[in-house]
Amino acid sequence: MSYSGWLSSRVVSVKAQKAWVQIAVATLSCESLKQIVHTHCASVQAAKLVAALLRVAEVTVGLTESSGSLPPGL
Repeated sequence: MSYSGWLSSRVVSVKAQKAWVQIAVATLSCESLKQIVHTHCASVQAAKLVAALLRVAEVTVGLTESSGSLPPGL
């Protein structure tokens, strides 16, 4: 193989390696983004659950106060 043939095959090889690296980086970035979105969604769901529990507690305390089971303000 001539030097120019060898050199052109190396250039193609390096370009192919760079393409694979770019694909790997894009895949990792996509996976990281999916993890961030999943974590955010879980946090939002947890916040909604806490808000719902607080509303239930508020209603329960209100009903208890109105029935006279607890002194007002407790």
